[in-house]
Amino acid sequence: MYQIEQSPPSEDFQKAWSAAGQHIQKQADNGLSWLRATLNPPMAEHLSFRIGNQIFFIFIEAAEFSYPQGKKLFEKVCSEANAIPCLMPMKRWLGKWTPSNSGWGLVHALSTKLINPLDYVTDELFEMTDWELHDFAVQIVCSHLEKEGKKVFSKQPSTEIDPSIWFEDSDGPHFIVVRHARHPEAEAKSPDNIAGIRQSCTKLSNSGYFASVVFANSEDPFDPDAKANGNYLPLYRGHGVFPKFTGLQTL
Repeated sequence: MYQIEQSPPSEDFQKAWSAAGQHIQKQADNGLSWLRATLNPPMAEHLSFRIGNQIFFIFIEAAEFSYPQGKKLFEKVCSEANAIPCLMPMKRWLGKWTPSNSGWGLVHALSTKLINPLDYVTDELFEMTDWELHDFAVQIVCSHLEKEGKKVFSKQPSTEIDPSIWFEDSDGPHFIVVRHARHPEAEAKSPDNIAGIRQSCTKLSNSGYFASVVFANSEDPFDPDAKANGNYLPLYRGHGVFPKFTGLQTL
């Protein structure tokens, strides 16, 4: 489990981040789905998106953020998510932040070559990674909280950073440890170190929950004996899924 302490980004970086996101959206035209488009800490990547069967994580180099500073965590999370690691150097020009490079403004973090994300998209089927499913599970739980009028002030898609969610209501702050499972598993298991996670959160709150979200392919036959005979469909990136979330369990 990672312990990450991050200060809020400066106003200068927020302007660079906003300009970077707007530039990418204009390049994509359509077909782009944002995964991270907020600066809520903790952050491994500053922006992330999916086009077709590929995921792209972006580390924006601007203001106080330089790549060597966050390289280890960024590259680890990219590997965990099977995402293409991208750097986006930004420069200030006539008082405004703009990409330092042409086109999409993205540089492959490993090869250091300029890239066009559309060149990576294929018809190949990629099974969704645990990172993607965990990120989706966190979104589902956050949506549930917001519908109940709760205020989510932090969420984290990595399975190696806990808790996954912090939210607030009239009783104060609360944390949630989220885990996912794939059909035909009936529910996700809480982590073995759940007691340690709870202890690490006590400086802010003693109120915590566990959330299980199970995913199935939307075209799955839902064979009741699927676990025994293997008659179930994988979860493919960009394809439909059915999530099952039955509520929060008090820790």
